[in-house]
Amino acid sequence: MIVMPLVLTPFLIPAAKAQLQAQGYAQASGAEQVVPGFGILFAFLAVQQVISMFFDEYAWGTWDRLRVSAASTADVLTGKTSVAYLIQLVQLLAVVGLGALFFGYRPTGSPLALILVISVFSVVLCAFGIMIVSLSPTRDLAMSLSNLLGMLMAGVGGALGSTDSFPDWAHTVAHASPAYWAMQAVERISLDGATVTTVLPQIGIMVSFAAAFALIGATRFHVDQEKGSDT
Repeated sequence: MIVMPLVLTPFLIPAAKAQLQAQGYAQASGAEQVVPGFGILFAFLAVQQVISMFFDEYAWGTWDRLRVSAASTADVLTGKTSVAYLIQLVQLLAVVGLGALFFGYRPTGSPLALILVISVFSVVLCAFGIMIVSLSPTRDLAMSLSNLLGMLMAGVGGALGSTDSFPDWAHTVAHASPAYWAMQAVERISLDGATVTTVLPQIGIMVSFAAAFALIGATRFHVDQEKGSDT
């Protein structure tokens, strides 16, 4: 999840550079779009790790220990999502940091704003993973939903290319993806010199997505629910 974005990045940088320069960013290298875009794309794939944290325990037969323990549903969710959050955060920071090292990604805006956006988006991904677990009776279904919805949200959100090049209908649909708001914030930080204050609207919308995902997950998830495998 860290290596593959870096392997693929140089192949897309030339096209992204041409696109950004056509939009008026004469000094753009293309890394401003590709590095964070791939980071977000592969972060959605890493949601599988969140799912595995739950379904592995079902498969190993250790979930019953939680069912008979004093741990509440909130305790279980908090414990597992804390680890998942750190994994997501480290992955995104590593992709961006190594992208700066290898491909010259140099945001013109506030580094603090970029870290804040990455931190909040990691919360969104964890909440998304919990929601998928709560809605899926089996691992296979959870993985399929995670990949399908994750790739859809990343693609329509502009992780693979600026939404400015999308047709009108697709640009409208993009607003329904948390990846869109993350990419909008990152692009402003990378290209327009944005500060924390500048990207607060995008951060607020990402927080709303996280809250919605978390609410669905918390409502549907129960420690004593039975889950299994499709195979």
